[in-house]
Amino acid sequence: MPLYRHLLWPFAIAYGIVVGIRNLLFTIGILPSKQFDVPVICVGNLEMGGTGKSPLVSYIVRILLRNSKRVAVISRGYGRLSSGFKLVEGNSLATEVGDEPLQLKRRHPEVAVAVCEDRVKGIEQLLNMKPKPDFVIMDDGFQHRWVKPSFSILVTSAHLPFISNWLLPVGTLRESMFSASRADIIVMTGASENSDSAIAEVENVYFSKTLVNDEVQISGEGAELDLHQSVVTFCGIANPERFEGMMRMNFNVLEHLSFADHHNYNLSDLQNLRKKLDSFGPAVEAVITTEKDAVRLINTSLLKELGQIPVFYIPIEMEMLFGRSEEFEKLILEHGKHA
Repeated sequence: MPLYRHLLWPFAIAYGIVVGIRNLLFTIGILPSKQFDVPVICVGNLEMGGTGKSPLVSYIVRILLRNSKRVAVISRGYGRLSSGFKLVEGNSLATEVGDEPLQLKRRHPEVAVAVCEDRVKGIEQLLNMKPKPDFVIMDDGFQHRWVKPSFSILVTSAHLPFISNWLLPVGTLRESMFSASRADIIVMTGASENSDSAIAEVENVYFSKTLVNDEVQISGEGAELDLHQSVVTFCGIANPERFEGMMRMNFNVLEHLSFADHHNYNLSDLQNLRKKLDSFGPAVEAVITTEKDAVRLINTSLLKELGQIPVFYIPIEMEMLFGRSEEFEKLILEHGKHA
């Protein structure tokens, strides 16, 4: 941690007191939390920024669909320029519904995905749909305590778990690490098979690793993406270093461009990217981005600015480690029976 951050401790303490009082008011019932008559699974984190919530939501959705369950997902829709309740369609714009909800809808067209800053109203509208969902997943809802989930999953990164982090603005925690006690289980993402075996056996802690799927081409002339090709990469995600590192391990990255998380791309961004490509000339064989960035571009005309150069995104999935995939699946399904 940079030394200057220690000067921010008075602000972190004040922030922690305010958040602690708010949580206490919910805990003792002065501020009300609404519970619903269907299982509501909350997937959230304590940290600002990406910890792998979206791949976990998609993983849970696949479990439920595989077991013939009707699923709905409610999200706030970070990065959108609209407000209120909106159902997400495959041809929606990320500026209307947010990039992560649109990404989920494109992966799982049969799932009802909605965005609403008021998660109580959003869930109520989803439950009025016919047929009624068997499960509702609340994406990034750990701090949205107006809803009382029937099952709460706290996600944290193996690279910087919440127990090694600090409250804002010293660190990136939105609330104290002790708030983890509200979670039923913890999922540590980005782990590996080399994780400590004793830790791996902790009953309510699950470890997952990231799997990279085959690339998907979204514009340009037909081409295949091969390892060690010369490419330009770009992304607007919370942890761009991880994506850039993965790209540099597999390709000759001529240039990497980073934007803010949930960045809404505009014409100027793509024109500047095109100038960068032109500066390298024929040396650039492809452009690569993330799936989250791709959905901000797919339903727009912006990709035309890049001409015929092939543009790809790299989908990622997650997998539970240490042979606990079936155990996790059973936990989700059994919860639905008893919620």
